[in-house]
Amino acid sequence: MTKHTSNNPFVFTMTEVRRNLTAIVRKLRRKHEPAIIKRGGESIAVLLSMAEYERLLRYQKLAVFNKLARKIGRDVEKSGLTEEQLMAELEETKREVFREQYSNLK
Repeated sequence: MTKHTSNNPFVFTMTEVRRNLTAIVRKLRRKHEPAIIKRGGESIAVLLSMAEYERLLRYQKLAVFNKLARKIGRDVEKSGLTEEQLMAELEETKREVFREQYSNLK
């Protein structure tokens, strides 16, 4: 299998992956690092442990949330609402949504 150093990711050829998939997956789970898969010298895919994949998804969701929060902040600034007014409107919206969702459960 391909050698690995702390500065370089694991790199495997397609042939190595076909022959040693179980061992490669074990290694990735243990090391929590990705592996690059190459074919003909070209990087074609990345193999991640589940922990690394979940971490990547968290970063992706956080980036989307931050983008949305910045957009809301800009929109609020444009509207001229104070922070107190915004919080009051959010609280009222929360109550309305709660009533819509749970008022028929009696």
